[in-house]
Amino acid sequence: MKYIPGWIFLMIIMSGQVLAHSGQPKYHVIIDTDGGIDDMRAISMLLAGNDIRVLAVNCSRGTLMPRTVFSKVHSLLSAFHHEGIPVGISRETDPDLPEWADFAKNIHWGNPLNHSSLDENNNAVDILNSVTENYPDRITLVALGSLKTYADWFRVNPDIVQKIERIIWYNHPETQRGFNYQLSPGSYEFIRNSAVSIETVANLSDNLTVNDTYLSTMQHVKSVYADQILYVHAQKPVKERIKQDPMYLWDDMVPLYLTLPLLFDIESRDGITYASIMPELPRDFVYETISKLLGSATSASNRVFIEFPVDTALYLPEYAKMVNTTIEQYGLVEWKAISLTNEIHGHTGIYSIIGAKMGIRAMEYFNVGINNMKVVTFAGNDPPLSCFNDGIQISTGATIGQGLIMISDSISTIPSAIFT
Repeated sequence: MKYIPGWIFLMIIMSGQVLAHSGQPKYHVIIDTDGGIDDMRAISMLLAGNDIRVLAVNCSRGTLMPRTVFSKVHSLLSAFHHEGIPVGISRETDPDLPEWADFAKNIHWGNPLNHSSLDENNNAVDILNSVTENYPDRITLVALGSLKTYADWFRVNPDIVQKIERIIWYNHPETQRGFNYQLSPGSYEFIRNSAVSIETVANLSDNLTVNDTYLSTMQHVKSVYADQILYVHAQKPVKERIKQDPMYLWDDMVPLYLTLPLLFDIESRDGITYASIMPELPRDFVYETISKLLGSATSASNRVFIEFPVDTALYLPEYAKMVNTTIEQYGLVEWKAISLTNEIHGHTGIYSIIGAKMGIRAMEYFNVGINNMKVVTFAGNDPPLSCFNDGIQISTGATIGQGLIMISDSISTIPSAIFT
């Protein structure tokens, strides 16, 4: 009981940090995954983080082979409608996989895909070079498997280390005991001797598992990311595995450490930072913290309102009757964008609404927040088509005042746009 006041205070701090979002992300992240089911949960948490921008996801050999992981990642991004996030494939290496590979291979991460439509020539190093070449911010590399892909990248492009802020790597604090270390010891030694800092994250507690309490907590989160975790863990092989053996929260610790390092015991040895989730933290508190991170994506990122008004009494009758059903179907972010579009635009117009919905879809495609895209529109300057431009500006924050939108002077006008 003596800990309760501390946990209450910590939850207040945590709520403010996890949900804080300035429009520009605080963390700029590239993910490397080897296809474990805990990777799926960790990637979902990173995609959900309102203050996290995922620049790319790379698929490497570990639990599964890279091309198998590639299909799983694509299906997950498709389920979230984040098809604009690039996905790379590392080189095939030792075909021997761990004993849990068959289990992992049979788990569906997302929507069934037409594999003939996937471009499986997305070389990892090429993707990494492409997304970082002109990127203005320093980048955090997340490693949910081995460090091989990043080591290969640094060998080919040694100057890139100047753009890398750190690597956050899930591995046992006794480094050589870790499965991810054993996959490629030479890669660890190579990066350790580079200028990039390594921060190793681990869960050494037997208390943090995927159990009924964890799943019940996820059910109360209004988030597609939590819904997808529930979908994956409702599959028969996963349910049977949970009954047989504990399914620990392992890679899940990486997004928590990225956003809330105060939950971890941290020490430095020989130039490496080691972080382990505090063993005394109540299990339910950790689950609740994960749920807040997964739910942060639903935040409307208000600048003036504490909460965007959804009380039907505040709306005109024709809109009041559609508030709740529309938010349930399309989400608060889209409701806010279209409500503000109609209010600022001066009337309820078809083209302004189309523009707002297109802007929302573009942000969803790239998984970015407002003020993070440049737009060229081809709707011209004459109504009614030009009303389209207002919807795009209000939904994306790509406004004339910020210099993020340009109206093409092409001869023909059409309600379309290019988003970058």
